[in-house]
Amino acid sequence: MRYLIAFILLIASCQAKTIVVDSGGSGDATSLASAITMASSGDTILIKPGNYSGAIVDRSLIINGSGQAQLDGSLIIIAPGCKITNLATKSIGRDPAIVLQSSDNLLVRCRADGASIGIRATGDDNTVLDCNVDAPRGTCMELLGKRCKVLNSTFLGNVGIKLNGTIQNTIAGCEILAAQGVLMDLSIKNRIEKNSFYGSGFGVVLSRSSSNQILENNISGTYISGIDVVDSKENNITGNFISGGKLGISLRGSQGNNVTENVCQKGERAGIYGDGAVYNYLSYNELSENGNGILLSGSIENGLKSNSASRNIYGISLRGSKGNVLRDNVMFANSYNLRVDEGASSSAHLAASSHDFYVQDIDESNLVDGRPVCYLINEADLVAPSVCGFLGIISCKNITASNLRISNSSAGILAVNSTDWKIVDSGISLSENGIYLKDCSAWTVKGCRAANCQIGYAASSSSDGTFKDDLASNCSEEGFRADDSLNLSLENCSAKSCAKGINLMRSRLCNVWNSRADQNQEAGIQLTSSDRCSLIGNIASLNDQGIALAGSNECVLTNNRAEANQRDGISLVQLLNCELQDNDAIGNAQGIFVQSSKKLLIKGNNMSENSRNGLYMSGAVGCNVTDNRLQSNRIAGANLVDCTANFLYHNLFLDNAAQDAVDNNQNQWDAGPNDGGNYWSDHKVVGNPGDVPMQIPTKGVDRYPFQDPGGWL
Repeated sequence: MRYLIAFILLIASCQAKTIVVDSGGSGDATSLASAITMASSGDTILIKPGNYSGAIVDRSLIINGSGQAQLDGSLIIIAPGCKITNLATKSIGRDPAIVLQSSDNLLVRCRADGASIGIRATGDDNTVLDCNVDAPRGTCMELLGKRCKVLNSTFLGNVGIKLNGTIQNTIAGCEILAAQGVLMDLSIKNRIEKNSFYGSGFGVVLSRSSSNQILENNISGTYISGIDVVDSKENNITGNFISGGKLGISLRGSQGNNVTENVCQKGERAGIYGDGAVYNYLSYNELSENGNGILLSGSIENGLKSNSASRNIYGISLRGSKGNVLRDNVMFANSYNLRVDEGASSSAHLAASSHDFYVQDIDESNLVDGRPVCYLINEADLVAPSVCGFLGIISCKNITASNLRISNSSAGILAVNSTDWKIVDSGISLSENGIYLKDCSAWTVKGCRAANCQIGYAASSSSDGTFKDDLASNCSEEGFRADDSLNLSLENCSAKSCAKGINLMRSRLCNVWNSRADQNQEAGIQLTSSDRCSLIGNIASLNDQGIALAGSNECVLTNNRAEANQRDGISLVQLLNCELQDNDAIGNAQGIFVQSSKKLLIKGNNMSENSRNGLYMSGAVGCNVTDNRLQSNRIAGANLVDCTANFLYHNLFLDNAAQDAVDNNQNQWDAGPNDGGNYWSDHKVVGNPGDVPMQIPTKGVDRYPFQDPGGWL
């Protein structure tokens, strides 16, 4: 039987013939369609140079293009087992240049130019080898059949290759120069291997696809994402080299994917990005010079093992994510090695509490700049190792850490939902937040130094804690910042050469005592919407503003010194029932500035030697200004603009340059004949008080000025 089959095949081969197509008439046919009509299955058609119309191949043939043979119109193959070589096809209109409608066909060294589609392959087991496909405004190839191979070919167009609803295809060794490289939808067990991609949209996209292999591809250009995995699962993405663009590899709403041994570099946002990614495994990837080496957002229970993240802005970022497991990852030479935070509000639905976003399984096998990550969760009564390169205290109680030296971290020390903890004698530098605490109570940070951070010390929604003897220097935003906090104390702290020194926002019952704020670009000490706070014994010098309060009611400022600030020594805006007593506002542009405030007590302050006014009030109502010293100010001792029902008496106006005071006649400058008014160095009277009125420049009058400074005592 075996010999009979061989004999039959030999007879068939002897019967096969070659048909020559020549547009000049010297062959067997002048068109491909005519040659196909003349041929039988197994015959060969040789096409001479020239331009010919498209054709339908309805029998199994070998078609060889010779020289410059080109079809102007579609080549549609509906018979199985055809071999097409060295043929150029150019479609007309929106039809594909080549259609592989049947199975087991071989397309070799062909060129397909399509206005809309280059090649459409709907049949199974077809092979495209060493071809060039050009569809500058459309799709180079639509691959809808199963088990097809696309090898060593070049694709130039808007979209390289689309796979839809297909299985077990291979695309290997190709050069794909397209805005969108390979787009795969509802497809499984395909293999994309050792291709080169260059474009500006997406390199490889897996949408609703599973169990595919994306291996050892080279992807560069300005892609939004080199490899984009969307609503897909259990794909293997290994050994790819991706450079440039916004994202290297992105996992969006995808689960169970294996991302291993990839090199992702120079991604604007991230080397590997997960958004809603669940149960993925990321291992042995090299991530460098990206915005983030690995960025997980709204992602749950992914495994990160033995990844290397270096020279990125952020090494590994876990934002609005929870339950991720980190082992043996190495982060070094990043601007900020490790970041764990709540991320965007869009992740809120993933957790019952924002604290859940800090619950990550990170052990000391992870290294930042050669030192272990110490990430404590639900621990109590521990002393943290001093060798930590990052310290996390999450839902802990009674944790102590000392002598830490941490740099280049998103938060060098991160404390969340923890109580009774203490950080002492530690130094943090070059971090976003030197020490960041959220929802903590009964804590102490003492004797620490935060240098060259964005924010030295930050407290959010925390209470009953103390910063004591701490220093913040050269911080690009704030030295100390508190948001939405209660009953915090800053004692003997210093903020120097920061954008803002000490900044409290929406924080109540806080104390800033015996602290310094020097040479800060904006305010030395600033309170915004922070009621019932006390500022006592502080020094604010050489800042833009010394001490500034806005919308902070019932605060007390006592024995502070605001000196040599570029604008206001003390600025009070939109306040109610605040007290300023025994403060020095000396040598500033303006001593004390009051705007749109009511019922302030301004008593016993020294507002002298300022380059403008000692006291400037605008839109102030019902304030009591008494026992103050306003001396040697270059414009005026006191300047009241659009003020009403303020009460100014027992003040010293001494040697102010241009004039002693300005008023609109809506305020009272004395307390009647018994208690009298103020002392004016340029207005001589007899008696304490006297009875010769002092006319205030513009309007207003002090009816009972004093003969002697302090004559009311």
